[in-house]
Amino acid sequence: MHGAKLSAGLIALFGMATSVALAAPAHPRIWITADDLPRLQAIADDTTENALGCVPAEAWAKILARADQLVAAPAYHYKVNMPGREGAPPQMWEYTLSDERPPRHDDYSHYPPWTAMFQERSDSISTRLKYFLLAWVITGDDVYYEKAREIVMHLCAWDDMWHDLSTSGGQRSSLDTSHGTIWVSMFYDWCYDELSEADRTVVRQALLEKGLEWLAIGAAKGTVYHNITVLQVCALGIGSIAIMDEEERAGEWIDLALSRIAENFAEQGADGGAMEGPMYGNYAASAIADLLWATQTAEIEHNLLEHNYLRTLPRYCVSLLDPGTNMQPCFGDGGPGQAFGHTNLTLALGGDPDAAWYCQRIGMFDEPTPRTLIAMDPERIQPVDPDYNPSQAFVDVGYGILRDGFDPTSAFMAFKAGPPAKGIGHNHYDHNSFVISYAGAWIASDPGYRDYFHPARRKYTVSSLGHSTVVLDMDEEYLASHNYRSAGHEQVKLTDSRIAEFFAGESYDYLLGDGAGSYNTDELTVLDRFDRQVIFAKPNVFFVRDTLAAPEPHRFTALTHTGGHNAFQIDGQQAQAIASTCLLQVHPFSPDGITLTTARYLEAESRGPYLAATTEPVKQTTIVTALIPRHHMEPITNGGFENGMVGWTPRSAQNQMPNHVVDTEVAHSGAASGRIDNNGYYYTRPFHLAPGTEFTARWWGKCTGEGAHGYVYHSAGGKSVKRVELAGPTTDEWTQFEYTGIIPEGTEQTRLALQMFGEGQCWYDDVEVIAAVDQDAAEPATVTALDEGASGAVVEVDGITHVLLCGEAGQARTIEAAGHTFVTDAEIAVVTVGDGAARAFMLRGETITVDGQARGHVAGNA
Repeated sequence: MHGAKLSAGLIALFGMATSVALAAPAHPRIWITADDLPRLQAIADDTTENALGCVPAEAWAKILARADQLVAAPAYHYKVNMPGREGAPPQMWEYTLSDERPPRHDDYSHYPPWTAMFQERSDSISTRLKYFLLAWVITGDDVYYEKAREIVMHLCAWDDMWHDLSTSGGQRSSLDTSHGTIWVSMFYDWCYDELSEADRTVVRQALLEKGLEWLAIGAAKGTVYHNITVLQVCALGIGSIAIMDEEERAGEWIDLALSRIAENFAEQGADGGAMEGPMYGNYAASAIADLLWATQTAEIEHNLLEHNYLRTLPRYCVSLLDPGTNMQPCFGDGGPGQAFGHTNLTLALGGDPDAAWYCQRIGMFDEPTPRTLIAMDPERIQPVDPDYNPSQAFVDVGYGILRDGFDPTSAFMAFKAGPPAKGIGHNHYDHNSFVISYAGAWIASDPGYRDYFHPARRKYTVSSLGHSTVVLDMDEEYLASHNYRSAGHEQVKLTDSRIAEFFAGESYDYLLGDGAGSYNTDELTVLDRFDRQVIFAKPNVFFVRDTLAAPEPHRFTALTHTGGHNAFQIDGQQAQAIASTCLLQVHPFSPDGITLTTARYLEAESRGPYLAATTEPVKQTTIVTALIPRHHMEPITNGGFENGMVGWTPRSAQNQMPNHVVDTEVAHSGAASGRIDNNGYYYTRPFHLAPGTEFTARWWGKCTGEGAHGYVYHSAGGKSVKRVELAGPTTDEWTQFEYTGIIPEGTEQTRLALQMFGEGQCWYDDVEVIAAVDQDAAEPATVTALDEGASGAVVEVDGITHVLLCGEAGQARTIEAAGHTFVTDAEIAVVTVGDGAARAFMLRGETITVDGQARGHVAGNA
């Protein structure tokens, strides 16, 4: 066998070469070796808590219990209601694993059901193989081996490649091919000595003909930054390692895989971060980690672990990890989550202390997965608390993080402007947008993953309208259109914006996003300038200053978004976004006037409401917005249905959405109630209370039939912790119901469900949840504009005053505000008084005085 030679250009560019030994190590050689087996088999009896806080025997018992559940489960079965294209009706698709290939769905070719069958989800083909294989390796019990073999032999019996041919328009590999190949390869490698020669031949030929030969084509041709290509590349590498001493092309394929990974690394952020963000970037990076781990155990030499992308990734992950929610934000397709765990685990094994800290912080060692259990080695994984400011800017990928160190009680903002030049497929038109976390909630949020199939929801999730940025002329025609790149109204490019300035300090963080270019086309200049400057006065005040200029007059609208279970309330010229544990005060000002409105986009209501702060028509203007998150305990909202179904989730399964009606003719109090006709339910929004907290739920109900009842659901990680059934109304007279309970251990969120399953009608009204929490309500901040925002704004909160001063750089001016006299020549300054000596931030200026006294300051970008 011989390995393919890398071109001199590739070696010069990536500084790497590979060497595939003529004599491959013995099986197993992917992630584990024969030398590892005694250590792994001893895990079951190791009852001592290790340095990472894990008791190996307890962790193993949970993994084994899951393997036993899957052993006892019926043959793998998957069904999905495939969404119709462009809002067309859905179609059911299902399959039970057998020697027969899954059914085609050519009339719904836009949807890929095979992907979910093969990805590692709660239950899938790959998930079952993962648990069965590890259970067999550690216990030696043949029941697990036979279950794994049964699955693999079914896959080997399929005619044609491991790919859903209804979705491809031809034969080509994709995610299903990649995941299938990886786990059949794992079976072949780990079970090699147990397999008969005949079985080895069957599995090896299937790997080649149904996986590797097709993956080699995709790996060589695909766009190298994209997660699909990365999965093809990694599956090609792992599969080739499994048969490297039996297939003469394996060396060439391993070289191809490693060279393509080097190209992928070169496409990521030079200053840190993944171009596809924490969701798809993580998906790709996790596969890469699997391949690099496999090369280490298979003794394949390369220097990819020394690449700048991997060296900077742990700090990127540390910076993005919000200490309040213990999650990372995600712009574009995705949502908040804990990303890059597998990759950091691989780096932690190599001695990276930030990677080890990150793995520990996101709980990887609390309940280890099969991968983590295999890799967990306290002698090699040694977390160290970071000693640097985690406020960071990653300009190449377009992320900026403003935070108060590692304090979980302070506010956290993630900002997006970029990438400047690389158009990334899973990104949205969201330059100069932000999300904010506070008190365990993403109170200013992003609409999440795009909807590929429903026109209205696609517009709202992808376009600038669905993000906390600026749109122009938000009129009825624009709102009615489902075009998500409306030139003249919003961003039309995934590029041409960037974080142009960034400063991180102890008391203040600052950034400037330059976003005008993303609104312009080659034929039309819409904006000459859209500079968004954000100053974070720690721990909980954000000043946002938008400077806008255009060739023609426009109504400029600064948008703020909150989550689907939250609501905006407008009070004059200010508003609040209200969640269950906090609220966000929003105070926008402009010398050209501000009109505040709030709405949910038609047919995308579940993605949350937006607040629109709109100026009069002008060519240029500034908008200054003060954003102040505050503690606020309101477990549920809109308990009387006065605002329609805001804050409620009705049952949509089995076409039962029409059974739910906001009845304005019947109410216990106020002007409305929530009615259910025959079958359905209303779920409150999730509320988050600490385990052990006492709470009381009260509601009024009446019913003309039978079948009304309720539940309290406690859950964590999407799984039930406990549920309590509640009584419901049985007469047509309003009756009050009450339940008092304790939040169980292990609960992350709780919901109250008010239901009706029978014949007749049921009404619910005046619902409330009261928590016995020893927490004083935070007093609202007082916010005052200076010259309608043209000169800045004043925020008084928690006995501290933050004063934003705006003007022309180099022009000295005197401003009377908050009982003080300020003199500065800075473009922007923020002065904080009331908690000791005054402190200040100054941008492009030479001086700042408070009541005639010069103040020390931190300088921003010159």
